[in-house]
Amino acid sequence: MNSGMYSALSGNIAAMKRLDIISNNLANVNTPGFKKDKMGFESLLAGAVNPPAVPQGSTADPILQKENIFIDYAQGPVAQTGNVFDLSIDGDGFFVVNTPEGQAYTRQGNFRMSADGTLVTVDGFPVMGQNGAIRIQGSNVEIDAKGVVTVDGNPAGTLNIVDFPKPYNLSKTAGALFTPADPQVTPQAAKGELRQGYLEGSNVETISEMVQMIETSRYFEACSKVIKGFDDIAAKAASEIGRL
Repeated sequence: MNSGMYSALSGNIAAMKRLDIISNNLANVNTPGFKKDKMGFESLLAGAVNPPAVPQGSTADPILQKENIFIDYAQGPVAQTGNVFDLSIDGDGFFVVNTPEGQAYTRQGNFRMSADGTLVTVDGFPVMGQNGAIRIQGSNVEIDAKGVVTVDGNPAGTLNIVDFPKPYNLSKTAGALFTPADPQVTPQAAKGELRQGYLEGSNVETISEMVQMIETSRYFEACSKVIKGFDDIAAKAASEIGRL
């Protein structure tokens, strides 16, 4: 196979992966606390250091694409909701939640109160305080900048807000939940402050993502045309040789 076709094929594969990332970002444009994914590429010439997965061409080494997927942790826009259970973190930090797989971390602050008075996420996971889950028994709930929860004037616990060394090395376990890639890493106290009645939105910029989707779709089409061109050349060569 002509090495030029390898280049076009790697371009097609790269475009498909990038379209998957963009589609997921757009699907979560209204998910509070969602952090968008980004994808970068590094072109590599296959050879002794980077052996190709297919036999090498005789004219040139095929070009491979090494994708680099990373999370953009930039803070999303913060909007006032007036809901006492909506919380946003002004600055760095994550809420700690307890899931069936263990503790996870999020900036999705649209919490609610369960039937037994536990403060939980939209998925029903308990929101953790410094001494366990936060229980609310009362009507007047106030949460200050340090995460101290007061119910009808009585202390009900302090929300556990943590942070990790930068650059963050976290993995997504769900739409807006993260876990450390290294299970041994120890979270540290966060410097961010809480704002009650405010909610951080997704950091996905719809227009920017749509522009990237159009560019990637056109790039995919261009690579497909190149592949078809090589295929037509190969077919014509086989036909002409057959007449000799």
